[in-house]
Amino acid sequence: MAVDAVSEVLEIPVSEIEPAPTFGANIRADFIHGMGKVGGKFVILLNVGKVLSVDEITTLAGVSGQSAPELVAA
Repeated sequence: MAVDAVSEVLEIPVSEIEPAPTFGANIRADFIHGMGKVGGKFVILLNVGKVLSVDEITTLAGVSGQSAPELVAA
């Protein structure tokens, strides 16, 4: 995976991570790995392999005029 920039890297203890919430049948949440608690605030932990499908990445690349990025499984 390649990123443009990183603003912060956090280490969150497993004890501070809760399972992903369920939002109901109409909202896609399979890309949420869980919810972490940092400094009294919640952060959403993403499953980067599921944020966008290969088709969605290809579509976005076509719209932006760029080639689709190479996907690497972790």
